[in-house]
Parts: sequence; C-alpha cells; structure tokens
Amino acid sequence: MSIAIMSQLFKAHLGSTGRKMLAVRLADFADDDGKGIWPTVGRLARETELSERTVQRTLAEFVDEGLLIVVKKGGSRPGEGTRYDFNMAVLARLPSSKSVADGCHGVTHDTVSPVTQTTATGDTDDAYGCHGDTQTVIEPPIEPSEREGAREADLKDGDDPSKFGKRVKALEMGTANNPWPGAIASSTAWALQQFEKLTAEERRMAEDRRDAYLAECKAQKVKNVALGVYLRDKKFIDVAPVAAKAAAASAKISVPAFGPVWAGIRALALLAGPEHVDVPLDVRDRIKQSFEALRRGSEARAMAYLAGKRIALDQGGELIFPEGFEVAERGRREFESGYPAVNRLHQMASNFERGSEEGRYQALADLCEAVPVGSEVFELWRDHHARMNWPFVPDAGSMRVVYFPKGGPAGLAQFEIAARAAIAEDRSHDDAA
Repeated sequence: MSIAIMSQLFKAHLGSTGRKMLAVRLADFADDDGKGIWPTVGRLARETELSERTVQRTLAEFVDEGLLIVVKKGGSRPGEGTRYDFNMAVLARLPSSKSVADGCHGVTHDTVSPVTQTTATGDTDDAYGCHGDTQTVIEPPIEPSEREGAREADLKDGDDPSKFGKRVKALEMGTANNPWPGAIASSTAWALQQFEKLTAEERRMAEDRRDAYLAECKAQKVKNVALGVYLRDKKFIDVAPVAAKAAAASAKISVPAFGPVWAGIRALALLAGPEHVDVPLDVRDRIKQSFEALRRGSEARAMAYLAGKRIALDQGGELIFPEGFEVAERGRREFESGYPAVNRLHQMASNFERGSEEGRYQALADLCEAVPVGSEVFELWRDHHARMNWPFVPDAGSMRVVYFPKGGPAGLAQFEIAARAAIAEDRSHDDAA
C-alpha cells in the first residue's frame, strides 16, 4: 500500500468518482515507487462496485493517458491479472482538484512567504523564486474601484473573471497532452495574477498563441519562460499565429466507433502485426490443471473449455491434444491478446462510444470507405480477417455501414503506404514546429 500515492490521487482531478475510486484502489496495491499492481479485473470490480466493463474501460483510459504502464499482460493462465506500474511523472502532473483561488500557499494569491528570523528575505533568497520559475514579485495593491472597473470591462467583453482560474490551468496543461514545460514547479497563483492584468483581447491572444510560442522555442532550441513570465511580459505578442497544421496535428479529435478514422487506425494496428505472446513450455500441463479445476466446479464448463481449444477427452480421462497444438495455441493467444490497440477500439465500438486520438490521424479518413454490413465486400473483409488470424469488427448493431480501407482487402498494401506517409507528413510538420 502506498499512502503517498493515494494522497496524491485524492487531491487530483481525475474526471469522475469512478475513475478516482479505481485509481485509489490501484494505489492500495502499489509500493511507494508505484510498482507491483496486478489485481484481476473481477476483484477491482467487486471492491470498487463498478462493472467489469467500466473497470476494463477505465484501465485502458489510464494506460492511454500514460498514468499506468503495462508491465506484463495477464491471461496466460486462469486468474492471472495484467501487471501495471504507475507512471510517477504523469502522476505528478495530474491537475489538482483544489481551486487555484486559494493561492499557491493555500491562503491567498500572495506568493511571498512570511519573513522570519530564519528567512529574513522571504522567498527572494531562492534564485529562482518561490516556485522555481522567477523572482518573487510584489505587486502594488489594486484599489477596489480599479478592480470593480476591470471586472465590468471584462464582463462587457464576454470575459468572465470567475473562469480565469480554469483558463490559466488550461494554459498550464494544454489541450493535447502537452503541458507547459516547468509548470509543475511554478506558481499557478502568480500566473493567474498576470492573466488578470491582461485585457480581454490579450488573454485570448495568449491562449491562441500558446502552442505557437512553445513550438517556436522548440524550433530555435531555446528554453521557454515560465507561464507567468509569458503572460507578464506578453511574449505572445511577438509570436505569429503560425504552425496551424502542427497544432491541428497535435490536437485531439473525436473518433466515432466504426467510422473512417477508427477504421484507419484499426487497419494500421492489424498490419503492424501481433505483439509477442508467450506460450509456456508446460502449456499442456497447465491446461490439464485448469481443466481439472474447472471440472470440480462444473463438468459442462470444463468440457466447453476443452472444446474451445479443440482438445478431446478419452474414456480413461486423458486429454488428447490435436496435432500442431502449440502452434494453434500461439495463434489463439495472438488473436485474443496480440492486438491490444485493436481490442481497445473494439471495446469502444461494442459500447458505441466516441474515442479521442491525435489530430494527425484525421488524414486517414480520406483513405477509408463505407462498406454496407452484410454486403459482398463486407464478407470479403470477414474472410480476409479469418485468413490473417485477425479479430473481426464487433457487431455493428443497427448501423448499416462500417468503414474499411478503400479498395477492399486487395488494396491494403496501397492503403498502408498512403496512410503511413500521411501520418509521417503531419508528424514532420509537428516536429518542425
């Protein structure tokens, strides 16, 4: 159990009660380094009172967001859970659920530490300031009449001061998993003060040109200033709103299940081939042990287990394995767990949910086409998946079409070339920015 990690998660904003409950329960299994988490989905579902489907979906979200790292996939034997570790760097960057209105010291917006006998100069004895980003700045007081006048002007421009805290937090975190470098060590409260001093037009400009400024620093290989300094010195004014394509490529896009982008990402994951799966040398002994364990509980369930693996049972109670069993078992395991990215997309589709992907994948939409469910082309795709030992698309329900790469299975080679080229082009624009 890691009390430290649990404490961090309790204070973090995770988006929902269920997500926080699951994250805290995972921390209960972890050591203080965030390692050693391997409960089963069933156990997590029972102890958090969430459904198994919700637990699976949330675990996949945590992995996609980088909060969890898959150390070893489970499922090689009954009751084996996937092993995870917390990504401590991502954990440290989680936004706080506490409002920034309380200030960086939890009292006011003042970033100056009390002067004591041991710290006669307050925070200014730190060369980098109270939060490691700049020297402490003591601002002149704002008269009540000035503050009220500024608030009236903001409201007139549609700039609600009550939302400034969220907007500054958005500047810190970014919209595409691109946090402001050094933000975790800098003062949000001081940055908020600088944001409040800007005009409504300057605030919008600071937000619109945030990514362009960071991209320009990266291109020129110079260190960006702290967010508060960016706002105080109005660094955004000298930055042209360029790199629109790069920003679009790094931004998140909504991806409907069974749609063209979903289909393109899915096809590329299948074409990349399965991940390595282990088939233990004693796999036959393990299957026999699993069969006997199942048989003690239910004869029918035990026989169904053998039938799924095409294993027979002779009159003497011995298991009869088919020829080439180990090869077939490897194929079965690759089919079930060798394509985790595809399984994630399939789970999303089974729940008829929308996913979120990097904007560069939007280029795949033009390379896919709608295929009517049950049509000749649809069945060609089904046959091709069977030949390639690929998991086929989930039941589309009432949907009449499902997207696949253009040109049918025969056009997959051309699709892969075009798709990887399109993604590489968007990535190069992003890197150049």
